[in-house]
Amino acid sequence: MPRRVRKVFGGGMRQAGFLAAAGIYALDHHVERLKVDHAHAQILSETLSNCSWVSGVLPAETNLILFDTIEPAAIVLEKLAAKGIMALPTDKHRIRFVLHLDVHPEQVEYAVGVLKGLK
Repeated sequence: MPRRVRKVFGGGMRQAGFLAAAGIYALDHHVERLKVDHAHAQILSETLSNCSWVSGVLPAETNLILFDTIEPAAIVLEKLAAKGIMALPTDKHRIRFVLHLDVHPEQVEYAVGVLKGLK
């Protein structure tokens, strides 16, 4: 089989067992914790829906939140980073928050306060 075809079908992944082991561990030990992340995502999604600088929020069905901003995402991300909140741009006006095991309820409350005060 040509190398290019093999790579397209994932044949280029070496040591894939490490990634699989991390996934198996998460499924065995942290599935219940996802409920907390989903609840936190709902809280942040509702907060973002009421922010004047947000033009739209996609439904938060998992631990991911995608929302659109009125001003460029880069500017909003700078403001968030100055307050210690990390996020990623997915488009010129779209930002993604990801909630996970290391995000605690106090941090979500802090983020809500920051988001409400952002101009």
